[in-house]
Amino acid sequence: MKKTFSFTILLLSILTSCEKKVEIPIKSKMVARYIVFEDSISSKLIEDLKNVKEFDNKYEGDKPPFKLDGKYYKFEREYRLDSEGFLKVVKEHNYYSFDYADYGIKKDPIKDRETLGQRFSLKLSNSREKIIDCGDTLEIEKVYPKEKLIFVKQDRKDGRINIYEYQ
Repeated sequence: MKKTFSFTILLLSILTSCEKKVEIPIKSKMVARYIVFEDSISSKLIEDLKNVKEFDNKYEGDKPPFKLDGKYYKFEREYRLDSEGFLKVVKEHNYYSFDYADYGIKKDPIKDRETLGQRFSLKLSNSREKIIDCGDTLEIEKVYPKEKLIFVKQDRKDGRINIYEYQ
């Protein structure tokens, strides 16, 4: 009886720990990289959390804050690519309503804005399991197919998260 119970518990734990891996379609291409404030900061910066909607990849203007899996994200910077995969637009969301130091982070200005496009590259690896971002190879942690967003494993400890969008 104990062996059957232990086996059942083991089997259930294995089944619940298995997460279905979401495949990124073969013809997909990278269209943007976003730098957002992590949830602990974003949820303090967003004035009205009740009105924050899920991410909308069809939104063309300044990207509003969004929520995903119960977490909130506020944009700091957007890097958008053209149809050829080259840097098209760099958009900084400047917030004058708060002091970065109050949240334990530093303002991170874009260095060498004039030459940024020359060395900026962003693509999926051939296996579609990693993102190659300006020479850095980043392992994909989670894919949100409805929103077409990719989260990568990262060790940033500056209050920010890189999120990638594909099409």
